[in-house]
Amino acid sequence: MKSPAKPAGRRTVRKTLADGTVKEYTYSRAAKPKARQAEPAGDTLRALIAAYERSPEWAALKPRTVKGRLIALRPLASIGQLRVTEWRRRDIMLLRDAIAMARGPAAGNVFARSVSTLFAWARDRGWIEHNPADRIKALPGGAFPTWTEADLAHALRTFSEPARRAIVLAVHTGQRRGDLTQLRWSNIAGGVLRLRQEKTGAALALPIHPNLARELAAWRAQSTCEFILTHADGSPLGGDRLTMLILRERRAAGMRESLNMHGLRKLAAVRLADAGCSAHEIAAVTGHKTLAEVSRYTAAADQERLAASAGNRLATGQASTGRKRHKSA
Repeated sequence: MKSPAKPAGRRTVRKTLADGTVKEYTYSRAAKPKARQAEPAGDTLRALIAAYERSPEWAALKPRTVKGRLIALRPLASIGQLRVTEWRRRDIMLLRDAIAMARGPAAGNVFARSVSTLFAWARDRGWIEHNPADRIKALPGGAFPTWTEADLAHALRTFSEPARRAIVLAVHTGQRRGDLTQLRWSNIAGGVLRLRQEKTGAALALPIHPNLARELAAWRAQSTCEFILTHADGSPLGGDRLTMLILRERRAAGMRESLNMHGLRKLAAVRLADAGCSAHEIAAVTGHKTLAEVSRYTAAADQERLAASAGNRLATGQASTGRKRHKSA
């Protein structure tokens, strides 16, 4: 038989006496006060981060950005007791350089940008007068390299499924890792791939290249999942798992350690530039908000094409000038 519920805040103890009699003693039991988590005190770095994470600006960030920001600011946790006003530009750069030495220049640059955002928020809220991390020059080599056509061909020959499928989809669409892993078969209709980018919120409608269309048809025939990119067992392939998968396949194929999925996005932009597409046309595919970023992606292709055009103009101009000079002489 189920015992009746005990009144909250009271305790009953049963004790058997020597003659076999059972006595019950009931008394009040004060609830133990819950340990209160102390708020970070004063104007410390820890207090600043806590305040920033409670702000409307933080709440407005996309989950992907929040995750990246938390990772970038993690090195500050061990020195959170320091006062915000004690931070100097040299301190931030020393920490950035240490991160770059341990994890690469890209990680160092991400840390510097995240700290700059944090201190800009602190300046606007009156924690500090000036942002010590403002306009810190990025370390060279911090950008992920663009895949070459030779890299792509090698990967397509050697990568196993589903890594090869991710490579094909990335280079034909120019989309970010997170958007690729969220693509469903329902995103495809009438020869067009429609999606809304996670980072920018941009709605894109991309015509499907015939080569990609053939690949998609073969994948669809074997698919048992609503997502296009899946594990070998047919389950959805998340972003972090895709990164690890590409890393494993890349190492097995003996390719450059710096190559990642973002480099395929750059290759897609370069291919469009090589085909003569304008920066606006490329941005319509990649979803970039600014043409400056597109220009950085396609700088090498633009330089080669413009140099060839300049060479042709120069050769034609020299021949014309030579004829004119000869005639006037």
